[in-house]
Amino acid sequence: MLTNLHSKNGLQLLLGLLLGIAFGFLLQKGGVTYYDVIIDQLLLKDFTVVKIMLTAMVTGMIGVHVLVSL
Repeated sequence: MLTNLHSKNGLQLLLGLLLGIAFGFLLQKGGVTYYDVIIDQLLLKDFTVVKIMLTAMVTGMIGVHVLVSL
């Protein structure tokens, strides 16, 4: 599956675009894009941004592990 993806640049671009849109949508739904949330994160009052980014990193790590094992 992955060897077919490496040879098709258009498919890579489309997949990257779709994943980027999905990630941005989830950031928006999580409330990370609000000014007050970002300011409170910088002032160490609200850790919503950290929680969402750590969740995204762990999900990415699991996804890469699953894809490598295929």
